Amino acid sequence: MANIETQALYYPNYDGSKAFRIPSMITTRKGTVIAGIDARIVDQTDNPNQIEIAIRRSEDNGQTWGHIQRLVAFAGEGLDGAAAIDSALLEDKITGTVYMLYMHTPGGIGLWASEAGKGFSEDGRRKLFDHEGNTYLLSETGQVEDVEGNIAKYTVDKEGYVFESGEPRGNIYYKKGIDPQESLLEARTSFLQIIQSEDDGLTWSEPRELNPFVKEEWMRFIGSGPGCGIQLKYGEKAGRLIFPIYFSNQTGHMSCTLIYSDDAGATWQRGESPNEGRVVEGETLSAETISENKNMLTESQVIELPTGELRYYMRNHFGLQRTAVTESTNGGETWGEVTFDMTLLDPICQSTVVLYPDQGDGKTRVLFANPADEKTRVKGTVRLSEDGGKTWPYSKVIEEDYYGYSCLTVLKNGEIGILYERVYDYSNWNNMDIQFGTFTLDWLKS
Repeated sequence: MANIETQALYYPNYDGSKAFRIPSMITTRKGTVIAGIDARIVDQTDNPNQIEIAIRRSEDNGQTWGHIQRLVAFAGEGLDGAAAIDSALLEDKITGTVYMLYMHTPGGIGLWASEAGKGFSEDGRRKLFDHEGNTYLLSETGQVEDVEGNIAKYTVDKEGYVFESGEPRGNIYYKKGIDPQESLLEARTSFLQIIQSEDDGLTWSEPRELNPFVKEEWMRFIGSGPGCGIQLKYGEKAGRLIFPIYFSNQTGHMSCTLIYSDDAGATWQRGESPNEGRVVEGETLSAETISENKNMLTESQVIELPTGELRYYMRNHFGLQRTAVTESTNGGETWGEVTFDMTLLDPICQSTVVLYPDQGDGKTRVLFANPADEKTRVKGTVRLSEDGGKTWPYSKVIEEDYYGYSCLTVLKNGEIGILYERVYDYSNWNNMDIQFGTFTLDWLKS
């Protein structure tokens, strides 16, 4: 049982989806709460799987919620389906534009099966491949060309369906080998994509591809935080939009980093990973070449302190079962030493961290939540720091039993909202729902 009052925002078989996972959440400048989720249509498992990105909205501080909105879906069905997975949300407080970052994979591909490569040509066109491994390039109009610039016999529609002289020839997003009419497929890798809303989350744009700008050819997997991004408020980088991401190298070992935009989301760049130049046991690491599990830094979230310094909280496999932390003084472009906060117990799970608005009393309040156990995803705990994350004198367990991924947000009324995964029946892992609850600073300190 939760130790705060909660409601299930997403639950098995809601709106035709067997399962839901991976919460993301923000409160917009208008006070709207947007709660993002993976709608895992047939099964709770990660990709490869048919997974769609969805949201629900609340305009009354999370008391009531609108119906689910499906935002991104790809072709294919069941465990052979393509995925849109692991969302993160961010609002540009200057323009009011809301961004959602997520990862796409074609059918049959997930984190471990992703092949190296951007999946795009130098001029930003999607690469397609035929049975013989020949490369083709897809234009925005749906016309296909070979690498010599010759018009090919294929066209591709907006849903990825391929046609040859008007006859269906499969879908570029399908799992390889499942369609007897198969002709062209997109690269068997991971794609970082972004959508945006100009009306507080009511309607959303078509996806934009970020791989050409933030992925290297040696990277295999690439994915979002997940949870939320931030916009910088202080110093010369004020206004910068930031999303945490992580990626894997040729050997499948992972590092995290930030991507950022200094032009209101028009273009995005990737900063260095904290693994770049990190010294572990006398060895200087590189994200491209790390080859030991203990050096992996994966799902992450970030806050900006009033000094303008960024503090970055990272899931890791070092073996201390504590959350890793590092700082940046240049807006996330480079990082200092990676340390471990010994208060923040961690069973190797995603965590969530947000800054509470300045109350004018000189205290820098940080809220952090995760399953606070060294071995198991249980004992969901919210912590409060009043010195910018140096110490954590206040904490409350909000969920004694299973507690997985989560996301915090500060509501317009000053309360704190939390969205988290809960298993309510261990007989079937699809029996997971996504709980939303609220609490106050006074409750946390009582």
